[in-house]
Amino acid sequence: MEPLWLLILLFVTESGGAPNTTVLQGVVGQSLQVSCPYDSTKHWGRRKAWCRQLDQEGPCQRVVSTHSLWLLAFLKKWNGSTAITDDALGGTLTITLRNLQDHDAGLYQCQSLRGREADTLRKVLVEVLADPQDHQDTEDLWVPEESGSSEAVPVEHSISRETPFPPTSVLLLLAFIFLSKLLTAGALWVAAWRWQKLRSFPASGLGCGYDPGHQLQTLTGPTDT
Repeated sequence: MEPLWLLILLFVTESGGAPNTTVLQGVVGQSLQVSCPYDSTKHWGRRKAWCRQLDQEGPCQRVVSTHSLWLLAFLKKWNGSTAITDDALGGTLTITLRNLQDHDAGLYQCQSLRGREADTLRKVLVEVLADPQDHQDTEDLWVPEESGSSEAVPVEHSISRETPFPPTSVLLLLAFIFLSKLLTAGALWVAAWRWQKLRSFPASGLGCGYDPGHQLQTLTGPTDT
């Protein structure tokens, strides 16, 4: 019943004018990587999230979201076997589903958060396939015949190669580290300069011909010997 429900939900979603749904297939026990491109200027400074659509009319249950500090959004954040990372400059949200299982199949969304509201960046239907090596029989291998009458459904497969640090995000991190070190060095220099100024102020007053005994004698007048 679950595959039938997913197909019905996919049909209703596409006919309702919502963002197009992409079908992604992964193999049990392997990893599946999902890429959600977006307009970096429109969604600049927003947190991103990956949620699961439990039913047709219910809310989308959040699985994992990027770091609360937007500058650290490029760092991969995990929740169980699901990870998310955001290339804010390149405009690509990447989700990694590690060690796929049958219960991971379902309809998901990539979201851009704005307060309590969320904009859908992409809808993804994840299908989990059985490992062909578990059912392969070299003596009796069935190969389906090609049929020109059936309509092909666009399907994307899992990507085994992962890029934990997008190039643009690395540049952003380096710039942030450099700026932090520059501000820290400037603050330390100002503190050292003020401390040195406070220490040198009393010494400068005593070293300019100042004689406390002479001043006291002038104020009280000459003493009789």
